Amino acid sequence: MSVGWETAERSDGVHVELTGELDISSASGVESRLIEVEQRGPERLFLDLRRVNFIDSTGLSMIINADGRAKKAGRRLTIGSGDGVPRRILRTVGLEDRLDVLSELPENGEAA
Repeated sequence: MSVGWETAERSDGVHVELTGELDISSASGVESRLIEVEQRGPERLFLDLRRVNFIDSTGLSMIINADGRAKKAGRRLTIGSGDGVPRRILRTVGLEDRLDVLSELPENGEAA
């Protein structure tokens, strides 16, 4: 996988931090792992993309799929985009306003 993965269970939900490239070679593996996390039933899932330096169409599709699964399950998916590449890509393709995107994710327990 060309993407790094770290997960942490916190009082406000499960945080998944990705690093590297979210592309055709990594998106399906990331999606499989996200589904495993989702099956634990968290009320909220934070997908931290702030350290991702590339996202292609398969990566975007994976994010859209995760959002759809969250809505169907009554869960909230929040994406941390930072101000770099992920935010520019989400803005360019029109997802920044469609998804729950924050520049910075809240610290553990903070409201967002």
